[in-house]
Order: sequence, then C-alpha cells, then structure tokens
Amino acid sequence: MPTTIGSTVVLYRTEAAAPLLTTLASAAVHSGALHAHGPALHGPRGVEIADTITEVAASRSVEAMVWDGDAPDDRGGVVRLVREAVASLLVVEWQPRMVDGHLDLARQLLDQPPCDVLMVRPGGLARLSSIAVAIGPGPNAPLVAGFVRRWAEAFEVPAVVLRGVEREEEVADAEALCAQLAPDLPTEIVVGRDLVNLLVGAAHKAGFLALGATEGFPLDRLGVRTVGTRLAQRADATIVVGRRATA
Repeated sequence: MPTTIGSTVVLYRTEAAAPLLTTLASAAVHSGALHAHGPALHGPRGVEIADTITEVAASRSVEAMVWDGDAPDDRGGVVRLVREAVASLLVVEWQPRMVDGHLDLARQLLDQPPCDVLMVRPGGLARLSSIAVAIGPGPNAPLVAGFVRRWAEAFEVPAVVLRGVEREEEVADAEALCAQLAPDLPTEIVVGRDLVNLLVGAAHKAGFLALGATEGFPLDRLGVRTVGTRLAQRADATIVVGRRATA
C-alpha cells in the first residue's frame, strides 16, 4: 500500500514541467496540501504556472498552496520549507543538463534527505505511454513501488515492475521480491542484461522510469550521472529517483 503523506513540498525549476510534476506529486500526496515553490514561479510566466499547478492539483482533489516568496536555492532553505510545511515528501525537479548549481542542490537533497525525496527528471507528457518501476532489494525501492499504481491511474497508462538479474537461478527470488513490493502489477524479469542499459531501454520504451536511489550501484553512477546523462541524450523520458528519509 502507498505511504500516507501528510503534505508535500514541490520545487519547480522549469515552466514546461509544471503539469507533470503536479500530477505526479498530487497522486503521491493523495490527501493534504501540495506546497509549490521554486524559481519557475518567479519568472515572467509565474502567474500562469501557478494557475496550472492549482488547476491540476484540484483535478486530483488536492489543495495547492503556491508560495509567493523567494525560492530557496540551498539545502538549508529547502529543509526549512519542509519543516514549516510539516512535509513528509519532497519532490525536486532535476535537470541533469543544467550546470548552474541546481543539479548540485538536487543531489544534496537526495544524498541527505530531510524527508522522503523524489528527484524527478521531467520528460514530455506525450512520450509517457507506460510506467516502469525498477525493483531492487535496497531500502528505497518500496517508496517508488508504493506510488506506482497511483501514478498509473493519474496518467492513465499501464505500469510494469522491472527487475534485472544476472542468472536464471535468481529469477524466483526476483519474482518474490516484485510480488512483495507491488503485488497487483505485472512483472518483467530480465536475465543477463547490463543494469544501466536495461534501465535506459525501459525508460526509452515507457517514457517514465522510477527507481530507488541505490539499487546495487553508487548513487552518482546510477541515479544521477550515468542514467541521467544517457537519458538526456537519448530519450525524452521522465526519470524518478526516490529515497527514504534517513534517521
């Protein structure tokens, strides 16, 4: 079952991503408030973006609270926002092609999460034909797995659970793990394929890939650098990297 969320803070970086981020966050929050922040709200089309956020959230029966103050650009400011909103989920727009410091902020928040964090590399909504969630044995896979059915319903697309293993002997355990974390979703077990290539291919095919922050590789290699860079070059897909809050 999905985690119950009290409220969610969303950091919007670009105008184009507002509908996708709001739909994704609204489906995750399910009830409570969505607190909208970020530099996208302070540009020349900030009012239109705020209206879009409010409308999309309302269509999901979620209240959007659009902040009209300064957008925090450091981890300390974001942590204060999370505490003030009593948020249990933080959704951060992540643009791996940017080199102005915002990628570093997203990575800092994922490396040291003030609450559960979803780092979202937004792709085009037109490319989203299904949702693939990569399941691993680590502590973060349950976070994204818990949201997949809601996301599939919100975007009106099918969803599949994906697990890569090295040998045939590991298939049974992989099927059991997928059934445990996402019992109502179809499962695809892939044997003997390089994990990074598997994830890039799944994202390209589905248009939406969700995975835990540490699924067998260091975060910098899998969650941010390798997959993010290759997706930016090869596919207009949405990537969601999730991490649970640390004690």
